[in-house]
Amino acid sequence: MAHVHLMCEDWKRELKYFKQEMTFFRGKLDEVASKNTNMDILAQVEHFENKFLIMSGNINEAMHDVKLKSKSIMERAEAQPNYINVKMIGGREEIQDEMDMVSKDFYQTKKDYYRFLAEVL
Repeated sequence: MAHVHLMCEDWKRELKYFKQEMTFFRGKLDEVASKNTNMDILAQVEHFENKFLIMSGNINEAMHDVKLKSKSIMERAEAQPNYINVKMIGGREEIQDEMDMVSKDFYQTKKDYYRFLAEVL
C-alpha cells in the first residue's frame, strides 16, 4: 500500500505542476491576443483557450480522483495495518490510465503551444 500511496503523491505533484504551467500558458496567450489582430492568429488563440479550459477540467478531475484514492488507501492502512486489499491496489490501473492520458495531452499541447508561440512572438 505504501507504494500506491507514494504513486498518488507523485501524481499530485505532477498535476500541481500542470496547473502552474497552465497559469503561465494563459498569461502568454493573453499577451499574444492583446498584440495581434490577425484573424488566423486569433483563431489559434481561441483554440488554445478552449484547449486549456478542457485540460484544466481534466487536471482537476484527475486531482480529485487521486486524492480520493490516496485517502482510501490511508484509511484502509489505518484501519487494518496488516491487510492488503488486492482490489484496492488493482484499482490503481484506472487512475494510472487517467494520469497517462492527462500527461500525454498536457505534453502534446505544450509542444503545440510552444510551436505556436515561436511563430507569433
